[in-house]
Amino acid sequence: MTMADDIALLDVTKTFRGTWFREKTAVRNLTLTVPGGEVVGLLGPNGSGKSTTLKMVVGFLKPTAGNVLLFGEPADRPSARQRLGYLPENPRFQRFMTGRAQLHYLGALHGLSAAERARRADELMTLVDLRDAADERVGGYSKGMTQRLAVAQALAAKPDLLILDEPMSGLDPIGRLEVRGLIARIHRETPRTTIFFSSHVLSDVESLCSYVVLLRGGALLRSCSMSELLGEQPSEYEVQINRQHDTNFPADLAQWSPRPSARGTLLVASDAPGLTQLLAAVGKTGDAILNVQSRRRTLEDTLFRDRGAA
Repeated sequence: MTMADDIALLDVTKTFRGTWFREKTAVRNLTLTVPGGEVVGLLGPNGSGKSTTLKMVVGFLKPTAGNVLLFGEPADRPSARQRLGYLPENPRFQRFMTGRAQLHYLGALHGLSAAERARRADELMTLVDLRDAADERVGGYSKGMTQRLAVAQALAAKPDLLILDEPMSGLDPIGRLEVRGLIARIHRETPRTTIFFSSHVLSDVESLCSYVVLLRGGALLRSCSMSELLGEQPSEYEVQINRQHDTNFPADLAQWSPRPSARGTLLVASDAPGLTQLLAAVGKTGDAILNVQSRRRTLEDTLFRDRGAA
């Protein structure tokens, strides 16, 4: 761990005791660091250990073995935990309270004065676009409004580290877009705050994150920058020709994964040398080339092609 790392998990294992005294290992031998000031996405299929990992980071679970550090201190130390904010996967609030009252209550728990609580509540309600609903009961909030209020409560103490467990979970497309925009805004306005969130939505991770952590089977599959994962160069080249897709393809073209398009057939080369070979093959057949374009590798391409998990 370096001074720039906000989170460090050092050879962490978490085992649960199930029925008939059987043990289940949710996280195994996980060593991982999260750099400060980044938006970091935690990806993995159901059962990969994402939520267990986040709960160990915030101190809700203790590792069976290994150490979890926040800002260089043990994660269960109050001085470290005071510097983080947390949004659970399924946030719950007292339905009879207003959104503003919820934030006042949290401010009191953090030791803020009445004046500070009022000012901070106004700031946060404006940030999450709930100012007009600040004095409405939370019981009348939509799912998206409740999720935005949960983000506000996680920010109540101006944390240096923001942990979000599936922040877009259960939201409709509009709600997802709102929360995604909110995370991007938080990063713009507080660039020193580290945002570490788990998600199943690959497009959200790809659009928000500068760093990504991949888990599978409770173990670390990969941890790297998003640019390193996706690669700096285009991953594919698509060549459109005027040959109808239902015709028989000569061997020179069949190897290039032909697939139908609106104007004929698309042939795909995985890199620049392959594109050169593909164009030469098309030249031999005499087919007209209608278009050539590059397509950058997406996070979904990378995960599924590399048999990773999302």
